[in-house]
Parts: sequence; structure tokens; C-alpha cells
Amino acid sequence: MMRRSNIATDAKRPELALKLADAALDKSTCLPPRYCAIALRQRAHALAQLGRSDDCASTLELAFKFAERSVDSEKDLAQYCTTEYVEMEAAHCWIELGQPDQAIETLQHSLADWKPEFRRDLGLCLARLAVAHASSGQIEESLIVAGRSLEIAHETKSFRTEMQLARIPSILITQGAEDEARQFDRSIRSLKS
Repeated sequence: MMRRSNIATDAKRPELALKLADAALDKSTCLPPRYCAIALRQRAHALAQLGRSDDCASTLELAFKFAERSVDSEKDLAQYCTTEYVEMEAAHCWIELGQPDQAIETLQHSLADWKPEFRRDLGLCLARLAVAHASSGQIEESLIVAGRSLEIAHETKSFRTEMQLARIPSILITQGAEDEARQFDRSIRSLKS
């Protein structure tokens, strides 16, 4: 159900994504805590797309509480769903809700404690931070952070990171930074070669 909810969110079908995330959460008494955190994160994404910021914020708080709990076993496939990961996903919601400054604050906090074994997600976190900086009109900061994310994306080949980075040129253009947008767009195209 979670995968289907992710697909619905990516397809900008938040009502369906919310329904699927809620269906997964109906089974939450049977799920380990970090799986619940993942389902709640997905619910928050759908709520953000629907513009329901208060519901999104309360859902993210609950996801954070579940992510704080220890992993049940080394074989737990949701080990990656750390508090830092939930903060990164929360920032994605803040960007969706048009609150890039809140996203920047959240991402900077999560980066301070990022675990090195989650390098692929680090690239995504940096890409989202670059998007938030660009959305907030902080062009230079955006390009510095985007460059770091781009290095990781070259190494990890993360599609999600590439998709976030691909958002930056159009945001830069709306901020009046056309030259920077063209230059960064060339850098993004180098990922595909």
C-alpha cells in the first residue's frame, strides 16, 4: 500500500495517496514503529499536497515519535527511517506548502546528525535544501548545496535526488537568476551521461 501511495503522490493524486496511507496505518498495531513512521510520512506528503498544513504538521510530529523508537532487529528494512530522515521528509512537506524557510531550518537540523551510511538519502536531503534555498531567494546558498548534492547523485545514481535537483533551474529563473539556472541545468544534464 505504501508503494502505491508513493506513486499516487508522485502523480499528484493526493486524495488517493492519503486513502492508501491511511489504509496502511489501519494495520499499524501490527507494524514495527519505523514502518508506522514511513506510513505517517507518506500521509504527511499527501496532506501537504492538499494544502492541509495543520494536519500535515501533527502527522509529522507523530512520525517523528515513531522514528525515535529503536529498530527491532538488524534485518529491519526500515532502519533508514531515522529522525533525521523524517525531518528531511518534513522539509519536503514545508516546501510543498510554500514554507521554504521552515524547510531550511528543518533540513539544517537534520543534517547536523546525519549518519554516513545513509549517503543516498544525504544527497536527497541536500537537494531538498538547495530547492528550499532557491525558493527562498538564496541563490548562492542554493547553488553551493546543490553542487554537493550533485556530487553524491553522480556517485549514487539516485533518481529521487535527480528529480529534486531538476526543479532548481525553473525556481532560479523565477528568482531572476537566469544565467545561474542555465549553468546548473547543464550540470544536471551531465548526470544523464
